[in-house]
Amino acid sequence: MKKGLRSRVAGAFLLLVLVTSRGSTSDPAAADDHGPRPAAAALAVSVSETPDAVLLRIGAPRDVEPESVEVQFAGRETVVLARDAMGRPIRSQPLRLPEPVVEEGASADYDGDGALVMTLRKQASVQHMALDAGTSGGSHR
Repeated sequence: MKKGLRSRVAGAFLLLVLVTSRGSTSDPAAADDHGPRPAAAALAVSVSETPDAVLLRIGAPRDVEPESVEVQFAGRETVVLARDAMGRPIRSQPLRLPEPVVEEGASADYDGDGALVMTLRKQASVQHMALDAGTSGGSHR
């Protein structure tokens, strides 16, 4: 995939994530509002973490429309939804994130295997940075 197309796809994915996850109070594992999913189709999603971030690695079948991928959050629970080329909905299994995350500042890009990797900052890391910023300029001796 060309670099420009990757950037547009990653940007569209990130936009979908941020738009669909704000204010969501429903359980992402609840019934899919897009209708029944095909039994054979599933998105493979794995979760890993670094000291400051949680990474979602999304491996989708080749017929998944990249602009259809969306990630829904409800607290630490998440599910990835998408549509294939025929418009049929597919989804990941519900996942529990190892730590709460902050969606603002999230990024997405493709890895060497063609999987989409989303990087979400850990809430504790963001709070720690905010505390450091608030105390760093206060007292000078």
